[in-house]
Amino acid sequence: MASLKYEIPLLDRNTRFALRQIKMQAVLTQMDLEDALLGIDKMPSTLTDEEKKRKDRKALTQLHPHLSNEILQDVTKEKTAAALWKRLEQICMLKTLTSKLHMKQRLYAHRLEEGASVHEHLTVFKEILSNLEAMEVQYDKEDLGLILLCSLPPSYSTFRDTILYSRESLTVDEVYDSLTSYDKMKHLVVKPDSQGEGLIVRGRQDWNADDDRGRTQERNHRGKSKGRSKSSNREDYSDGELLVASVNDSKVSEEWILDSGCTFHMSPNRDWFTTYETVSEGVVLMGNNASCKIAGVGTIKVKMFDGVVRTLSDVRHVPKLKRNLISLSTLDSKGYRYTAESGVLKISKGSLVVMKGQKKITKLYVLQGSTVTGDAAVASSSLSDDDITKIWHMRLGHMNENGMTELSKRGLLDGQAICKLNFCEHCVFGKQKRV
Repeated sequence: MASLKYEIPLLDRNTRFALRQIKMQAVLTQMDLEDALLGIDKMPSTLTDEEKKRKDRKALTQLHPHLSNEILQDVTKEKTAAALWKRLEQICMLKTLTSKLHMKQRLYAHRLEEGASVHEHLTVFKEILSNLEAMEVQYDKEDLGLILLCSLPPSYSTFRDTILYSRESLTVDEVYDSLTSYDKMKHLVVKPDSQGEGLIVRGRQDWNADDDRGRTQERNHRGKSKGRSKSSNREDYSDGELLVASVNDSKVSEEWILDSGCTFHMSPNRDWFTTYETVSEGVVLMGNNASCKIAGVGTIKVKMFDGVVRTLSDVRHVPKLKRNLISLSTLDSKGYRYTAESGVLKISKGSLVVMKGQKKITKLYVLQGSTVTGDAAVASSSLSDDDITKIWHMRLGHMNENGMTELSKRGLLDGQAICKLNFCEHCVFGKQKRV
């Protein structure tokens, strides 16, 4: 029977010693050497003195190879396994007031960011508790449960209220289980009976082939059913308000929709991505509760209204999606601000407008710009002279054409020649004076 070999990384000062103890004890137990950690005097009396010393030497030689040089040089004077074990606890599990204060600060400051992994959040939380327990710091389980609830972001306020007001007492284990179940429910994949047919509109048209009368049902954005029609001559009439529909046989649009309802930037076009990482998990739920699988995550470059090529990061590749979506909530979380007026949606950061969207007849805001694909995504030469001139104009605080021409003559614009500057509305607004 082949022997099992367990590779354990070297122990250093950054290793979680509480978990490393369990692994090292398991290795010694498999070799029947765990008694050596108790000391020679506490070994079974059935062993002779020579057998006890031999067993202790074997345990000591098993522990040494698992120590880094930094740790090994501090424990070379320890001649027994028990003494070495105690010395390792003193080095790797400091129980000073400073260490306890540092670990408590980590516990109270630990927060779950919006959109971050709940599993990773709980893993770090349990790691902190494990280190505190190793330092002999005790907490009431109810207090730990309340601390964990306080670490959740505002989007979990409903979950937090449900936990707090549904019981008179709780433990940290109950919060673990409830939070894990809640997170799984949020990512639950439910396979529908039919593929998603609408991005915002719910419902579809059902024709009765056996009857000369049919009924068309369309749902508006309030979910109410409106409209009725006769199908004898295949003429359809409805006063329902249609926001946007994307049927299965339609072509994928090349426009970008500025959407306040989606949680991520998404696109079905694989060849648009300049960087790409395949993922095996994750779905997108559509308006009709249909689910589309996320195939990958990457970045896409888009040439904006002002000629500047900007990069959309963390874009989800959803092959079955029929629209390219830019998530306004994602931009908001990154510090961008958006306002809509007179059919134009402006996205800005500080005083700089970085994106614009024009409202179409579908009442959707469509990005004013185009996707940069192929070699144009990495080659700066793809920009026209007019675009580059406008970019330098904006970079230099809206400097006039004469000033930029002078800088170009001095070679201060990377060798770029300046052409005639086109109309700039920002300069016009900046020169206006209040009457």
